[in-house]
Formats: sequence, structure tokens, C-alpha cells
Amino acid sequence: MNWTLDQLLAFVTAAELGSFSAAARKLNKAQSRISSAIANLELDLGFELFDRRSKFPVLTPLGREMLPEAQAVLSQCLRLQSRALTAAGQEPISLRIAIDEALPLETIHTIFSQLGDTFPNTHLVITSGSQDDIAIAIADRNADIGLMISNSQLPAKLQLHPLGYLKKVLIVGKEHPLAGKQTLSLSQLQQYRQFVLCNRSGENREQPLSPDHWDIDSYYLICELVTQHQGWALVPEHIASAHWFSQQIKIVTSDALSDHYIEVGIVTLVESPKSKLTDWITEQARQLMATTPNERST
Repeated sequence: MNWTLDQLLAFVTAAELGSFSAAARKLNKAQSRISSAIANLELDLGFELFDRRSKFPVLTPLGREMLPEAQAVLSQCLRLQSRALTAAGQEPISLRIAIDEALPLETIHTIFSQLGDTFPNTHLVITSGSQDDIAIAIADRNADIGLMISNSQLPAKLQLHPLGYLKKVLIVGKEHPLAGKQTLSLSQLQQYRQFVLCNRSGENREQPLSPDHWDIDSYYLICELVTQHQGWALVPEHIASAHWFSQQIKIVTSDALSDHYIEVGIVTLVESPKSKLTDWITEQARQLMATTPNERST
């Protein structure tokens, strides 16, 4: 067969985006080149990959069967490229880091002053946002590495390098009816609203314990609502202890709940090459997590 990687890339990108024009924009090529690449691939394979009779191309049954195969070939090529770059010893001269706003940033930020001394010629771009923001930034190649809390499955193109765990605590407002209890049962918790973390689309939420629950995409907003006695929640301990909330909420216990932890890690694209710089950041972050008071031993 005479098909090329460029043809496979055009096919996969068009299939994933549902449009030849969108694939052209994503790959920074003329739409005619995308159309030709896919047409030539179809000629070489001997069958059509797309039904072009409607406004937007639709995968044919054979196209649907070929898509995961093409994705697998491209993924393997990206891994080969990653190993080649690492073997060649190429080090980045700039690095874009995205940080989950739910992390204990006052601890994480100590990495950067050390990085400036250790890698003085490296240009850094540092951004922050929600878990979704971090994952999307990496997937869209708008950031090179991300430090984030992970409580949901990442897209296949991303990989998480575990750093440790942060403890979650059960909180209520100081004037909430539950605040007067010594130890709470599950039935007592289920009488009141629970706030549960979800993503920006309102999906991939944490498992609720109360039938009355709200799905919210920010631990900080969850804590704010708890201070207003609107319900209870399980949140990272360092956020509950932040000065914005600590005087207005109470950390309580429940005989129905064991200790809760959430994983923290560095997220990258699967094909991202390793370097001394990224290895150094990973090790520094892992050491910081190991000294965080509410971190679980791993």
C-alpha cells in the first residue's frame, strides 16, 4: 500500500472534527489538500471512508472500522517521535505550564523560584484554571505540562504522572443544623443538600451521597455556598482551611465515611518527549506533595 501518514492524519482529524474544513484549519492546510489526501487514501484502500452526500461528511461503515486502526498507527508514530526526541537529547528552551486552581498554589509556586535558578535560560509561561481548563490546554497544545487534581478519566491522548494524594474533609457551615452533631450518620447527611464537583459541562461529577445534590465545577464556589449554610460537601482540606472560609465553616466527621483522598499529578500529551526540565519539575512537585501535611503516603 502507498498511503502516507499525512493521509492518515487528514482522515483521523476530519473524522474527529466532523468536517474537512475544520480539519484543514486544525492542520493549518488548505481544504483542497485535506480533501485530496483523503480521496487518495480511499483510492489506495479501495473503498470510501466518508459519505459526502450531506452537508458534512459522515463516516461510512468501513470508515468507522478503519478509524481506530488509523488512530492507533498515528499514536504509535507519535510515541516513536517522542522517543527519538528524547534520545537526541533535545531540551526545551521554553515551557508552558498550566496549574489547577484547586491545588495548594502557595506550595506549588515555590517550584518556580527554584526553576529560575536551576534553568535560568528557560522561558516560562504559567497559566491557571479549572481541571477542565488544564486538560483542554494540554490536549489543544496550548500548554506543555499541567499540574492538576484528577478525579475523572482523561482523554486517551493525555497521560497522568502521579505525584501523590490530597485529603478531603467533610464541611458544613457553622450555623448549619449538621454543625451541632458530634458524629454524623449517612442518614443525617442525606437529609440535606450535598455539593458535588463536576466538570464545566456538568458531567463527570463525583459520586453523590445525598439524593438532594447540586453539581458545581469549582471547589471554591462549593465552599462559598457551604458558608451560606446551603448544604454540605467533601472538599480538599487545604481549601477548607483557606482564610476565606475557615472562620465560617466547620470540619465534621461521619461514621459512614472513610478517609477520602484525591490524586494529584502532572498531565502531558502521550507523545510529549521527556527532558531534564520536565523530569526536574516532576521530581520537585513529587517532593512538595510528600511534605504536604494532608498527603497520603503512596
